[in-house]
Amino acid sequence: MVLDAFKKYPSQISSAFRRFPVASALAFFTFFALVYSTEHTEIFERLAGMRFLAWLGIYPIAAMLISLTTSLVQESLKSESKLPQAISGAAWFALSIILAFGITSSVAMQFSLLAHYSTLTYYFIASTALVYVTATLSIFIAPFWKNKDENAFWIFLFKNIKALVVAALVTALLLASVEALVFCFGALFEHDFDEKVYFYIFYFCASTVFPILYFSGIPSIEECHSETPALNKFATSTIRFLFVPVLSLAILLFYAYIVKFIVLWDMPQGMVSYFVSGFMLYMLALVTVLYPTRLAPGNTFEKKLLKVFPAACIPLVAMMSVGLIRRISDYGISAERIYAATINIYFYVIIAVFLIDKIKCKSRYIAVIFCALFFVIADTPLSAYNISQRVWMGSIREALAEAGYTEFPLSKDDARKFVIDLRKKDDENSKLVASRMLELAEAHNPEFTEYLPITGYDYAFTNDLAEDVCCNEGSDSTSEEPFDQFKASIEYPDKAMLQVPPGTKGAVAIDHYFNNDEFEFTGDTLTFRISLKEDSGCSCDSDESDACPDSTAGPAGESATRTVYSFTVDRQTLKQDSIKQIKTDGAAIAISYLHAEEESKSSKSLRIKGILFTE
Repeated sequence: MVLDAFKKYPSQISSAFRRFPVASALAFFTFFALVYSTEHTEIFERLAGMRFLAWLGIYPIAAMLISLTTSLVQESLKSESKLPQAISGAAWFALSIILAFGITSSVAMQFSLLAHYSTLTYYFIASTALVYVTATLSIFIAPFWKNKDENAFWIFLFKNIKALVVAALVTALLLASVEALVFCFGALFEHDFDEKVYFYIFYFCASTVFPILYFSGIPSIEECHSETPALNKFATSTIRFLFVPVLSLAILLFYAYIVKFIVLWDMPQGMVSYFVSGFMLYMLALVTVLYPTRLAPGNTFEKKLLKVFPAACIPLVAMMSVGLIRRISDYGISAERIYAATINIYFYVIIAVFLIDKIKCKSRYIAVIFCALFFVIADTPLSAYNISQRVWMGSIREALAEAGYTEFPLSKDDARKFVIDLRKKDDENSKLVASRMLELAEAHNPEFTEYLPITGYDYAFTNDLAEDVCCNEGSDSTSEEPFDQFKASIEYPDKAMLQVPPGTKGAVAIDHYFNNDEFEFTGDTLTFRISLKEDSGCSCDSDESDACPDSTAGPAGESATRTVYSFTVDRQTLKQDSIKQIKTDGAAIAISYLHAEEESKSSKSLRIKGILFTE
């Protein structure tokens, strides 16, 4: 059977090229785009080059999906016209150019688009995501748009899943085989291949081989219309005795939590939204798989489940709503909470669609409403980004007005004074405004900088916004020096630390990440403490000295006597990267690796690896 399936692959692949010629050509174009991006990374240094790479990143795969959808729709309509392919391809080509080359903020493009974004880069991401999601869902919905039931859709969906799994497995096997072959060739003939060779093999398999193998397994639309949805005995038994009990137990677990919430009035926490979302996706998948049971005669057990499960989810989604209302009430509006609220509304829609018998093509409504909500929340004036920005900037303007500022942008001195005075208030609203200012500053938000000249580069300002205590009551806020960040790393080979200090009686191998209460930066001096059990020492002459236990190991509250050694070293010495030992009374540390860092008054780290010698 397996051999027969492999024998069919050549004819299936050739038929995929004939059936989806444009999509297949775009699969090859995707490979060349990836290779070009890897070979020409230097164009990142120019804004035009960054825009071109952004276009290469978003255009080919979406174009492939759109072309595939268009071909399937034409197949369902039994049309051979080339005009739909030309129109859909040209529309996405023009839109992709507008998205990629319409980005004018060179500052924002110097960073990860997901971490630092302006309004334009936000819409670039949101619009691209909307196109990809819509194009993917359209593959399964658009060819069956005129159908009065979901029979053909269900068959097409599960045959596509099978085609995807088979294509992924074959591609993974081919990738492993080819890369192993290249590696063995290099090892046998003593030739070192550049690492790009392995990248290009991966690119070709992932961007070209995988989609074409998938195309070859896509069933014809006529084939899907000619079959009747049915679950085999194995699938029916697995669902009834495995997946249905899991869903039932999950519902009971959530109901128990709801009872706890009502009795103790313990408001739902933020994680509840994640749990309910995962549960709803599980329910949606299970109900979709059980679709053939709707066609079965009689009132079967599975038919009852299709009504019970969506209705049983209503209290869960309501609990998610309560949790979101609490979060918004406590912490205010944010883009993330607006997205969560939109997902919550969508869950109510899914439940309604499943419970209304008059809706026959339920998958169509679920997909269309999802895309519509995605569009509203991502690409319109009612987007989560716009709403949160208006609310946040409104609260910042109110805080500036209360402080008496009327002319903008503020000077550096006035901005610093406003930030520190805001932190001194120490009330919930001031903390909320400060956190919003910090996020807008780190995002280099252009509207925010029209009022306060603060960006993520201004560490003096952002540290003041981030710190719980930014200043003393009696200090002059405008004359404080910016925080002096510090970072030092030292590393030596093992042999360099084997010089045993005179008078040594014991040695302990250490590799310790220090807690914040075990070290401190005071002025130009780093002070750290190491606690050593008296019975943990071992002879430095031992061949197993590296195996000695960590000097700080041992459960809290243990009865063994401990000796605390306090070490000091100045920052200038650490920055010279030449110190090999740090000494104190009765002990010395031979350094193998040391990393010390202080990013802010509350963010610091220290790790030391080496040997502690004791006298």
